[in-house]
Amino acid sequence: MALAVVYGFALRERTDRYSPVPPPQCSRSNAKRAPNTHDLRRNGAPTRLPAALAGEATHTGPPDFIGVGTQRSGTTWWFRTLLDHPGIRAPRKGRKELHFFDRFGAERLTDADIAAYHALFPRRPGQLAGEWTPRYMLDFWTPPLLRRAAPEAKLLVMFRDPIERFRSGVPHRQSRSESARIQTVTADAVERGRYASQLERLRASHPDAEIIVLQYEKCVADPVGQYKRTLRFLGADDTHEPVASDKPRGTSQASSKKELWPDLVAGLQATLEPEVVRLAAMEPEIDVSLWRNFAHLATAPSHDAVGA
Repeated sequence: MALAVVYGFALRERTDRYSPVPPPQCSRSNAKRAPNTHDLRRNGAPTRLPAALAGEATHTGPPDFIGVGTQRSGTTWWFRTLLDHPGIRAPRKGRKELHFFDRFGAERLTDADIAAYHALFPRRPGQLAGEWTPRYMLDFWTPPLLRRAAPEAKLLVMFRDPIERFRSGVPHRQSRSESARIQTVTADAVERGRYASQLERLRASHPDAEIIVLQYEKCVADPVGQYKRTLRFLGADDTHEPVASDKPRGTSQASSKKELWPDLVAGLQATLEPEVVRLAAMEPEIDVSLWRNFAHLATAPSHDAVGA
């Protein structure tokens, strides 16, 4: 039986398809012991909320904020940092990612569905509640549905160097779907890096004032400053100091990530560079010089300058 290695994954040939065999660090036994970041559990125990959030919530309703992107860009770390604020709380059961709208690409969103979504966000007066599902920005049908279900919600986006996101996203997907074909996983990872196209879709149904664009690399370099910026955007007290905000945490893929070979990097750069150029023009908060795979664009002359 032939054995091939694609992007650090062992793939065993079976008739006309490939079936991935995970490396030792991504085995089924290890995966079962890994914390589930979707419900913000650490070592199998629910994350403790601040004492100010203890007690029964008095009302539910549309979320005050929704994180919509992007996968493998520090969103779990940033959501947990937000939850450190006594005036911000997660949905029921402490889950970060609800994936509530995923299925509505195949069926209609009804008023009953919207009511069920609202019921997931209990809070007391003065508190803000929200979730963060990174694929909401990817699925073309979701942004308009968010407008219907939570018309006043603030939307949060976190972008990361798209090639670094690709490098983390492929093993992340493989570790959760061992039957996925490597071609499908790779194509999905590339599509998730088309940030400008996704942001354009989001802005087609939501005003710019309701969207904050964060950059993972800036949040790592200045976590307190970016945290306070996020709180001001949400309308929360920005004098609160987060605990351990300088320690990104989530489901690390460090042991599974492999250095990409030059031909693949060149192909990804050629594919995603137009998206990065458009994104930088659309969103001034994005500092391309912080993305090592696209830093050359920060000093490259604009097309207008070249043609002048």
